[in-house]
Amino acid sequence: MHLLGDDISAAMFAEREPADEAWALLNDAGIASAVITDPGAFGAPYRVHVMVDRKDLDRAQQVIAPVVAANPIEL
Repeated sequence: MHLLGDDISAAMFAEREPADEAWALLNDAGIASAVITDPGAFGAPYRVHVMVDRKDLDRAQQVIAPVVAANPIEL
């Protein structure tokens, strides 16, 4: 996994804690991931993304679905 490549956001959260929880689940499942903070430019809200390799996206979203469902975000 690298910063500039085939990484894609598997989930987006308003806070760091659920992103870290999702990262831990992905780690346990053997899926490489990273937590990236987006400070929100020009007044946009703070967001935290869980990034995975594009080829792992479907499996990653299945693994972290309970965390995403428990932490809905308003867009």
